[in-house]
Amino acid sequence: MKIKTRIKFLLLFIGIVHCSFAQDRSVPDTIPPAPKEKGFFDFLAPHRAEAAKGKFLATPFVFPGYSPDIQYSLAAGAIFSFKTSPKDSLLPRSSVPITLTYSTIKAFIASSGWTTFWLHDHLRIYALIQYKLNTDAYYGVGYDNALHTAFPDSTHFRRSFFIFQVRPVWKIKKNFFAGVSLDWNQNVIWGINHHMAKDPYYLQSGSYILNTGIGGILTYDSRDVPQNPYRGIYSALIYTFYTPGLGGNQDFRALDFDNRFYLPLSHTKVRTLAINLRSRYDFGEVPFTSMISLGTSQDLRGFRFGQFRDYYMNYLIAEYRHKFYRGDKPTRFGFVLFSGIGSIGDDFGSGLFQRPLPDFGIGFRFEVQPRLNLRVDFGYAPSPTSHTASYFNFLESY
Repeated sequence: MKIKTRIKFLLLFIGIVHCSFAQDRSVPDTIPPAPKEKGFFDFLAPHRAEAAKGKFLATPFVFPGYSPDIQYSLAAGAIFSFKTSPKDSLLPRSSVPITLTYSTIKAFIASSGWTTFWLHDHLRIYALIQYKLNTDAYYGVGYDNALHTAFPDSTHFRRSFFIFQVRPVWKIKKNFFAGVSLDWNQNVIWGINHHMAKDPYYLQSGSYILNTGIGGILTYDSRDVPQNPYRGIYSALIYTFYTPGLGGNQDFRALDFDNRFYLPLSHTKVRTLAINLRSRYDFGEVPFTSMISLGTSQDLRGFRFGQFRDYYMNYLIAEYRHKFYRGDKPTRFGFVLFSGIGSIGDDFGSGLFQRPLPDFGIGFRFEVQPRLNLRVDFGYAPSPTSHTASYFNFLESY
């Protein structure tokens, strides 16, 4: 399939899904709230009346997990939600999850993602703060290296990573936002193996990598609730310059095109088909730590993070989201079924599913606060790696 044909197929797919939302689906704007349940999980479920009044809510958690990159782990933390203006009845609730994770290979991760709404939802500020210290795996760059580099003898190294990213966006028209992306991230690398010491990408970037970037964002967002949409579209185009002129030591560019579609499948119950089509392209002398890699809890769940990385990446994920009901009343419980396909490459054509990387899995949901779920996913990547992983988090994967 020629590159032009692939581009036409992707544009046609996006257009069909966009057009489908233009039709009146007669779905009610408000899904009935789940009733207060009795039993063991009562302490995780704050009163919905408090949320409606804009009060501050906090839910703690402790949960085990497993993934190929950090092995068995135990995570603890809390999710906080609030309104920046409690008297504004139309303002969405902001959310801030905080997670601390420690694993059997002595990996430590501290992470917090911010989704906040300000000024009658004319200003939205998204932020990510994360610190990670672990024994990492670097297979090299490209599909062939990902399959033929021996693990762990030729892949292991130690890494500390810190990122601070903030993305304020301002509403310029109904559902349209524009803003800036500010990114500061640092990698310190040591304990490299003999194979990695000869790798050209490691030699290019060195053992201390500091990226400082600034860029622009354009988004279209018609989601009913951004943290857990039942309907709507989210489309974001982000272009970021990383340059030594801002204090870093790397010089490259990154283009990220993220499209998410949420199609309600029922007029009365929460049944949602969520589709995510994302492309990420890097240009210039990109450090290997900044190249996109599949296998996080937000993309192809089941792959070993860091195994497949390159300059160009595309993936397509479909997820069926189902809430359980007691009669006609929704409960706090639900499940998801997901499947996806991704691809990496060193140019645009090779990154378009020439050598597909599939995954599929199942997940369980428990609504700990109104429209904020505890997420537990089990993913399997059958080919060409045959890896499994479990993930838990707050908020949906996309």
